[in-house]
Amino acid sequence: MKIFIRADGGKEIGLGHVMRMLVLGEELQKSNEVVFICRNSINNKFEAGIKKIKEKSFKVIEISEEDYIEEIIEIQKRYNADVLITDSYDVDEEYFIKLKKYFKLIGYVDDVNKCKMDVDFIINQNINAYDLNYKKNINPSTKLFLGTQYCMLRDEFRQAYKSKEIKKEVQDILLTLGGMDNNHNTLKILDQIKDINKNIHMVIGSAFNKTLIDKIQDMTKKYNNIYIYKKANMAQLMLKCDVAISACGSTLYELAAMSVPSIGIVLAENQKFVAEKMKEMKLIFECFEIEAIEKINLHVLLNKLIEDEMLRNNIIKKQKALVNLYGVESLVKEINGIIRG
Repeated sequence: MKIFIRADGGKEIGLGHVMRMLVLGEELQKSNEVVFICRNSINNKFEAGIKKIKEKSFKVIEISEEDYIEEIIEIQKRYNADVLITDSYDVDEEYFIKLKKYFKLIGYVDDVNKCKMDVDFIINQNINAYDLNYKKNINPSTKLFLGTQYCMLRDEFRQAYKSKEIKKEVQDILLTLGGMDNNHNTLKILDQIKDINKNIHMVIGSAFNKTLIDKIQDMTKKYNNIYIYKKANMAQLMLKCDVAISACGSTLYELAAMSVPSIGIVLAENQKFVAEKMKEMKLIFECFEIEAIEKINLHVLLNKLIEDEMLRNNIIKKQKALVNLYGVESLVKEINGIIRG
């Protein structure tokens, strides 16, 4: 079967949508033909996402930023794909109504349940998925794939978790804020924790700008406990690290899979509910919005997590029950079942 995946990533919206669709796309591609459809613009604000997809050797069809519905219809008339799966917040009820008649099946990867969705299936891998009242916005026949049993984790995590060692004392801290950081939030956090007497392993995202990278590299010259990683193998880094400071996107599920107690940084509105739910269930130690960084004593918070072994072990115990390491395999098996009827 031929499957279109529509996902965008770039300067303003980050790379989260693209990254999780690459996981789904790689698994779907084992039994289907997968083609990505991505918006682009004159100022190249989506270029980082397109580049990431092409690095994984997927075919990418670029469409305009404004007239994308009509362009998807024109592309479909030529390609005759069976399925369209969309992962984007830039959709509305009209988007699904217009496109549904051109495909055998339409799916949507959702986080917030913001509008009526005339689709055949919805995927929401988040811990708060069951809290959203989907019934009011879907058809009676719409299939729901909800919750962390459908987590889209890369294969590297499935392989690495088997050799994770839980240490009695914290030695290594992971800092990761995703693929891009236009507001230089990484520097704000590093400035608060740089003096901590532990190794800090800092991930440089694929779309970090040169100015930010240069400033981070300057810090590593002054502080020999800060190590930077470009094109990091995240599973191996999480295998090494004992605690983390992380953006509150899909990385929180990866950290849970790798038994790494974390402090969550909310970088976008859609991350807030997941982060708060995880804190409420004691799956992460703490979370706060990035705007509050100057009011929060992150150094003190991090030290609490570092010094309390029982606290960390309690978080790890809960994490083990959270994530299905093989969630994407389960998801694709279900989707293939729908496709093949």
